[in-house]
Amino acid sequence: MNAVVEIVAPIFAIVLLSFVLARAGVFSPAASDGLTRFMFYVAIPAMLFRTLATTELPVAIPWKYMFAFYGPSFAVFATGILISRYIFLWDRADQGIAAICGSYSNMVMLGFPLVIAAFGDTAAVPLFILLALQSTLIFPATTWVIEIYARDPAGTSSSVLQSLARLFLNPVILSLVLGVGFNLASLEISGPADRVLGSLAAAAPSVALFALGLGLAQYKFRGELESSITLTLLKCIVHPILVWVACWMLNIELLWTQVAVILAAMPTGINAFIFAHKYGTRVSIVTKSILLGTLFSILSVSLLLKYFLSGGVS
Repeated sequence: MNAVVEIVAPIFAIVLLSFVLARAGVFSPAASDGLTRFMFYVAIPAMLFRTLATTELPVAIPWKYMFAFYGPSFAVFATGILISRYIFLWDRADQGIAAICGSYSNMVMLGFPLVIAAFGDTAAVPLFILLALQSTLIFPATTWVIEIYARDPAGTSSSVLQSLARLFLNPVILSLVLGVGFNLASLEISGPADRVLGSLAAAAPSVALFALGLGLAQYKFRGELESSITLTLLKCIVHPILVWVACWMLNIELLWTQVAVILAAMPTGINAFIFAHKYGTRVSIVTKSILLGTLFSILSVSLLLKYFLSGGVS
């Protein structure tokens, strides 16, 4: 248990510190936006590019691994739609927000610091495989539900294709693609370029966690708790259980299973809030789900890591 505390406590301590400082007025919402932009456009892309450019990649595409994570993810996505339609009685656009809230993990700001701290660099490849696919798969699906399914039950593909095209300009996705490209082309990063990337990459975990705390401090924790609690349980309990079962059924290797389960157990990612804010729907419920999920994950992730690091099997 001491090993788990050593991993989890510093990570959530940074989130708590920035949360308290933001609530005390030391940091403004503008500071949160600035750090988030630095993390999203500079530090995280530098870390992803440098790691993938220098990490030994799997010889074959791990189709089973990707399906073991994203099969359950889309099952949870669909469950979010059904729950919000038949239990919450939300309209179709709101159902898309419930879907992404229940299935989209906070991989960048919380997942990768936890995974790397717990399992080391050997977890980089399975981590980045899932990270590369999450936005690529979940964003177009959410866009389809909100922009097409909500307006025309017959649906068209134009908005989905536009969403896919925009993904290539996403700095996180672009850095992943460039990193793999450098790796496959056997191009080396050395000298000043490597030192610059290394310095920026070293800042990424702490900046991500600090920015997360600043962002959470802006959320209000009042009203509509039933919906937020339901979506939190869907994300933090149902999602990792389904992923764990899928990895066991598909005989995924132990380390990759552990990485997948930890990432599935992450709270709802900030991009769910971005979707809700962009379309002006259910913003308060999404923000409370993110806050509740982050608090709950302190316990759930600690228990998972205790089991995995004590020799638990998939």
